[in-house]
Amino acid sequence: MELFINKLLFLMVMNKKKIFFVVNLLLLLNSSFSQINYWVKLSDKNGSPYSISTPSAFLSNASIQRRITYNIPIHFTDIPVTPAYINQINAVSGATVVYASKWLNGLVVSVTNTLVLNTINSFSFVLNSSLVNRFKLDIPKITEPIVNEDKENLRTNLTSTFNYGGSYWQTKQLNLDCIHNQGFRGQGITIAVLDAGFLNANANPVFDSLFNRGGVLGTRDFVSGGTNVYDDDAHGTMVLSCMAAIKPNVIMGSAPRANYWLLRTEDANTEKLVEEYNWIRGAEFADSVGVDILSTSLGYTTFDNPSQNHTFSTLNGKTAPMSIAANLAARKGLLVLNSAGNGGGSSWPKISIPADADSICTVGAIDSLNNVTSFSSLGPTADNRIKPDLLARGGNAWVSLGTSGNCFQANGTSFSCPILAGAMACFWQAHPTFSSYKVLDTLKKTASNFSAPNNSKGWGIPNMCAIPTSISEKSLIDKINVYPNPFNTKLKITKVDAELKMFKFQIINVLGEVIKVNFSFLENNIIEFDFSDVSSGIYFFQLNTEIGFVTKKIIKQ
Repeated sequence: MELFINKLLFLMVMNKKKIFFVVNLLLLLNSSFSQINYWVKLSDKNGSPYSISTPSAFLSNASIQRRITYNIPIHFTDIPVTPAYINQINAVSGATVVYASKWLNGLVVSVTNTLVLNTINSFSFVLNSSLVNRFKLDIPKITEPIVNEDKENLRTNLTSTFNYGGSYWQTKQLNLDCIHNQGFRGQGITIAVLDAGFLNANANPVFDSLFNRGGVLGTRDFVSGGTNVYDDDAHGTMVLSCMAAIKPNVIMGSAPRANYWLLRTEDANTEKLVEEYNWIRGAEFADSVGVDILSTSLGYTTFDNPSQNHTFSTLNGKTAPMSIAANLAARKGLLVLNSAGNGGGSSWPKISIPADADSICTVGAIDSLNNVTSFSSLGPTADNRIKPDLLARGGNAWVSLGTSGNCFQANGTSFSCPILAGAMACFWQAHPTFSSYKVLDTLKKTASNFSAPNNSKGWGIPNMCAIPTSISEKSLIDKINVYPNPFNTKLKITKVDAELKMFKFQIINVLGEVIKVNFSFLENNIIEFDFSDVSSGIYFFQLNTEIGFVTKKIIKQ
């Protein structure tokens, strides 16, 4: 085969009139021996060994607790794809299942030729199949410059508790320093960053605090496989610095004490076909491990094959698979933020996929003067919804890259998105009884353009300190004692703070079913629950008071 191709190459050189024929023949020869990826949509989940009655088999405790806290039921879409279907397709000669999506109930399958695909399509549980194509937003190419100590960026507020350095103004624009000074810096909130790679993030000193405290809960590479995300593209490193960097008097991220999952879903160097589905896989993973917030500085509009490009009509929030998945993530209780895109002033000035999703926060970019940048992509969606939703600094944002802790200015909605994601993490920490929907809705009402939202500014720049911060979950849980935990048959709850009055306790199983309710705590300082009639396992008690509610995991042995 190699010798034959060499001869063809020789002919191409000797006879230029034959070039077109030879090149096409080479492409045909190459395609017959290459793998092609298809999306295979399945009809059902029949025969699955999983059930919504046993969610601990496919969701983490943290993910289950999120659903219980915000009254989100375990759903059909939470159940993994039927393993028997995966096995049957894998057994077809020339077919390999790359991965499965439980939310969309389908598989990305690599096949060697169309005959293999025909065999797969003949299975009764297969609805249809389609070629998987990649379409991506052009990520600005930024190389690490010499540090430019711009005067505007190095100004700090002398009364501030923190030395923000160059990141001061992007923090101040959101009034985020106010909520930081109240102690809300993202503690207890977990953010998944889905990006193209986090080159040298583990060697950059601005992240020393993050890694030393174990703030990176884990990593996954959904492009190449494995867990090493530190040897690929640097875009995600700059994105992460907007949220997690700490270098006094140089940079302070918007959520410096949050926890993070770093997920590589985008291949920035090649034109592979599966990145949209990589993101879906990453989002499903993030949900399953109990992440609270998804932050993505990616967007997709055009395919390698122009005939398969997205059109404006696609931007309705319910056509592109990635947008469907983004909405599903939001409806499972996650707060989903995505960059609007950098298409302003271009031939495609509109937002990109999945920024059209109706249940997520699409983030546009502003400059140092609170003006929308020229590159920030515009709405509306195809079904005439306003986008973007909110704004944050994306023009000359302060970021970090490399292994020396250097910081510099960079442009893009790639940076306005994580700056806002971190800010919303702190806001959510301050208002723990809010659902993700209420967090977004409340911040829209605080925003600068709330009275007249439009398709350039959306609702505007949110104010993280516009409403009083409610009592934190930690301070509320400190007002009661729950013991012993784990326990055998009896669980006691005592009131530490006599001022607490309006108490209601609910004991909830992992399905979200209330199995015990108690209102008597209005008069008593102690409650004793008898669990002798309940099987061993994980439960949650939910405490409702006049100042909020809190949910805590309990274990019966």
